[in-house]
Amino acid sequence: MTTLRKHALDVAAFIWGVAEATLFFFVPDVLLSYIGLKRGAKSAARASVIAALGASVGGVIMYVWSANDPATAREAVLAVPAISEAMAQRAEQAMAENWFLATFFGPLTSTPFKLYAILAPHAGAPLPAFALAAIAARLPRFLIVSIGVSLIGRFLSRWLSERQLIWVLIGAWLLFYAVFFTRMPN
Repeated sequence: MTTLRKHALDVAAFIWGVAEATLFFFVPDVLLSYIGLKRGAKSAARASVIAALGASVGGVIMYVWSANDPATAREAVLAVPAISEAMAQRAEQAMAENWFLATFFGPLTSTPFKLYAILAPHAGAPLPAFALAAIAARLPRFLIVSIGVSLIGRFLSRWLSERQLIWVLIGAWLLFYAVFFTRMPN
């Protein structure tokens, strides 16, 4: 087995982390939960760390873009599904109060990380500190989802085949996004 093929899901986790931190709108948790289900908790944890590193890289890309062209970066992010001007204004206020806490806790409120990334340079967040905060902000959720799905999958494998578990996972993500896009603006 070639090295790339052996680590293809890790590479995909990194790319997905970068993409979702920029302008892609499906969370890496989709892939990470699949890895947890198919490969177990150890592989899920490794992929979660890699996805968080990718999210940090994506956050740095957005930070630099916004530092150089804030209006265009903001316009691009506001064009992403499920992001509104009101959401951006709330994130901006939180960033002005404490950029680190806003970056860390904001994405837990369904406000996409990419908003905090474009606001960070204007809130006085130093780029290296923001890059590290991005990892700290993304990694816990990635680990909870991927390892959680791994453990739930192991438990349910007593009654369901691997194929059935995959279909349950697909159904869960479809339901999640149906509810998410119904409730979110834009």
